[in-house]
This record gives sequence, C-alpha cells and structure tokens, in this order.
Amino acid sequence: MQLSEDIKPLHHLLEASKFMVSDEIREKFQQNLKRFMIPKGRVLVDLGQVSPSLYFIEKGVMRTYYLRGSEDITSLLVSEGDIVCIAESFLLQKLSNEVLETLEDTTVYALSYDSYRKLVEEDAYMGKLAVKLLEQHLINFTDKVKVFKYLSVEERIAHYISQPSSLFRRIPDHYIATYLGTTPATFSRCLKTVPFEKSRP
Repeated sequence: MQLSEDIKPLHHLLEASKFMVSDEIREKFQQNLKRFMIPKGRVLVDLGQVSPSLYFIEKGVMRTYYLRGSEDITSLLVSEGDIVCIAESFLLQKLSNEVLETLEDTTVYALSYDSYRKLVEEDAYMGKLAVKLLEQHLINFTDKVKVFKYLSVEERIAHYISQPSSLFRRIPDHYIATYLGTTPATFSRCLKTVPFEKSRP
C-alpha cells in the first residue's frame, strides 16, 4: 500500500518562515513563539479543558489519548518536528475530550490561540501556510485510516515500526499497542514475527 511521504511540519514551517514577504510578520511570528521545556509526564491539556496553544516540538515525545471505560487509548504519537494540539478543542475553543501529555522531557515552542488567529488573519502568507499544514494533517489522517482499513494487526505493527517517525524503543509498548488498535499482549506476540533488530538501546 502506497502511503504519503512522512513530512515533519515544523521543519517546513521554519524553512518557509525564512521566505515571509513581510519582515514585520516574520518578527511577530517569532516573538509569539514561547520556548520552554516540559518535564516527562506533564499533562498540558486535560479532559474538560480548552486546548490553549499549538506546540511545535523541538525535542521530545508527546501523545494524545482518550478514555474508554477505565482504559486510556492513544490517539496520536508525536515527536521532534511535529506540531500538536487537541485540534477540535484548539480550533473551536471548546472543551477537550482528549488528554495531551509528555512522554519524555520535551522542549517546545508554544503559539497561543489568540496569536495564531491574529497571524493567519493579518497575513495572507501565514494564512496559506496554515492551510498547507492542515492539508498535510488531513493526508496523514487519511493514511492512518488506510492502515487500519487494509492491514491486519501484524501488518500494522510491521508498517509502524518501519517508519522513520516510529517511536518504537522510545516509549512503552502499550502506548503503541493502543495507538495501533490492539492489546499489549498481541503487540508483544506479533513483534516476535516482525523482522527488525529487537535489542533495546
């Protein structure tokens, strides 16, 4: 199955920002990005909160998850070069039904909702850039749907760990298992049949 190229949006955004026509907008964009380090295990958005910012990940790993009964199900795994928020909560400024947390000590650039709206509304270039990022997000989401629709659990696991963006070895297997729609026990069993280097760093 042919999937789209794995693209890290932050790299494209920072590269594109070099070519902003307006020096004023470029400076405003950089001034609105707040860089800070978030410790491992910190919840940035909890259930029932409004997602306040876009986070551009410089280093580290984050995930989003939702609850199904007493079990948490990982819905997104992101790392260096990715942009993350609880999309529906951030864009509509409504209460979140998912949680955003760090899985490693993570360094981010944060852009608040108000700053994001002002930038995309005041500058046509930034507006087009936001559309491009949303288009790429949609493509990535469509690819994940294809993986779930056409691949068996074993094939999903093999596909995931072969990707350059795979967080296999960096985070606990049970997060990856729920992200791929399977159980930790099945994930562990399937790993035995997947051709890869099994030793942990």
